Amino acid sequence: MRSTRGFTLTELMIVVTIIGILSAVSYPSYQRYLLRSQRADAQQFIMKMDARQRQILIEQRAYASAPNALNVAAQGWACTATNCSNGRYTVTFNPAVDNTATPPSYTLCAVPSANNAADGTLTLTSTGVKMRRTGTSCTGGTDQGW
Repeated sequence: MRSTRGFTLTELMIVVTIIGILSAVSYPSYQRYLLRSQRADAQQFIMKMDARQRQILIEQRAYASAPNALNVAAQGWACTATNCSNGRYTVTFNPAVDNTATPPSYTLCAVPSANNAADGTLTLTSTGVKMRRTGTSCTGGTDQGW
């Protein structure tokens, strides 16, 4: 008898099958985890914008009407006069800031990009109402819980 080293083809195929099954089970879970972490990042940024809006109301007696006027900074987020975005979400005032109302009001709306569209749109109002809606509309859709 001679001694052989290595694996047989059957043993190798069993290992490949097991790795394939583990990958098929774990990959969807990993994708859901990524969506949740990206949503948490957007929620944190919206809360930061909300806190800054409240400071501006106290200082100037009116809310800032442009996202870049809030001067909020976060890694990966860039703000212009119309929106703040990070490649996964775009945050706008939708509907626009209304400083003529009593009391003044605003709604922050974070619309997901195409890759995160299934996760829903995030909204936060000046009264503190938080929603995560189905779809990419800032005003329509079913609440899925913040």
